Amino acid sequence: MRRCPDIFWDEEAGRYMCGLMLNPETAEQVKRSQHAGQGCYAPLNSWREDIRNRDDD
Repeated sequence: MRRCPDIFWDEEAGRYMCGLMLNPETAEQVKRSQHAGQGCYAPLNSWREDIRNRDDD
């Protein structure tokens, strides 16, 4: 499965980041629609237990 092209690995933070949520032009709308800050609403996502850079997977 391909991921969203706006998701990127941030080495310093040690996690994936969303470019849409960081973009001042789109951030507020995306944050509201994706319920940012309320925790992951995909509890069956196995990646939550193994956070790492998956660019080469």
